[in-house]
Amino acid sequence: MDAEGTAARSSRRSCQGLCQVGSRILEYLIALTILVILSFLAVHALPGDPLDVLYGDASVAGLSTEARSRLLSLYGLDGSLLDQFLRYLHHLLRGDLGLSTRYGMPVLDMILAVLPWTVLLVLTATGLSFVMGTMAGVEAGLRHGRRSGRWLLAVLALLDSIPPFVKALLLLFVFVIGLDVLPAAGGMTPFSSARGLDGLVDIAFHALAPLTVLVLHEVTKILYFARASTITILSRPFLTVARAKGISGVRLRGTYVAPNAMAAVVAQTAAMMTHMISGAVFVETVFSYPGIGLLIFDGIFGRDYPLVQGALLAVGTIILTINLVADILILRLTARG
Repeated sequence: MDAEGTAARSSRRSCQGLCQVGSRILEYLIALTILVILSFLAVHALPGDPLDVLYGDASVAGLSTEARSRLLSLYGLDGSLLDQFLRYLHHLLRGDLGLSTRYGMPVLDMILAVLPWTVLLVLTATGLSFVMGTMAGVEAGLRHGRRSGRWLLAVLALLDSIPPFVKALLLLFVFVIGLDVLPAAGGMTPFSSARGLDGLVDIAFHALAPLTVLVLHEVTKILYFARASTITILSRPFLTVARAKGISGVRLRGTYVAPNAMAAVVAQTAAMMTHMISGAVFVETVFSYPGIGLLIFDGIFGRDYPLVQGALLAVGTIILTINLVADILILRLTARG
């Protein structure tokens, strides 16, 4: 009977888990649909003629009716609003984000060309922030109430209060312009023939400045969550039992404290990645780092609305996907406890 009861409870938990995952996926699809609709309405919501919005008044002022009709057809702006939306959706399903009005290139190709640089920056910054923040947060939680812990929190609070673009400007003025120890722009040395390990070192060197800004801004948030989770876990009975058995040091931190703090830390890490992607717009612009943030910046100032529209849609999709994966991971982590 006990075995049957255990099997029944396990089956119910599995069903509940699947239902929760299905619910998260449904929410993701709804949010993605809203994002697509908002992306479509972005250009149409702006006042004036759509071609004036895309090209500027002066660029299309002398066009003939036939030329205007061709341009409207090229950008899917002819026909009723519903026809335009269905055409826009059809192009999206084919991976077609339109043409850049400034460069005359497919927007998707331009995004794919710069996306690896942003992914490299964000993933590296997230990994460093996660490891450093979790380790430091667990240690700070274990040292809760000591004088050194209070000083640490004060310094971190001051560091966290400085916006990322201010950190980027300070780093630019001190280490790039002042001391001239970091590169001023780019993802690698122009016209460099370095390959293999030398090429990786060159890429890492150029990513050091924007990477430092993102890590300094986000590591404090992971540290706060890891510290708070550790303090909460310290009062739980299973940790008291572990300490009574003489378990301490690395084993206590790695086997008992850190795994039980993971759910809150993973949730904060997902939020941190979304903040890093938005922060990358400022950081990549300051250091002229060739990522999607710099692409959006160039599109905005060049009035390249198809480029901005496609890039923001891509960024929004990435953020929604990160949140979906994080929600599923959190469900798995919380189910174990």
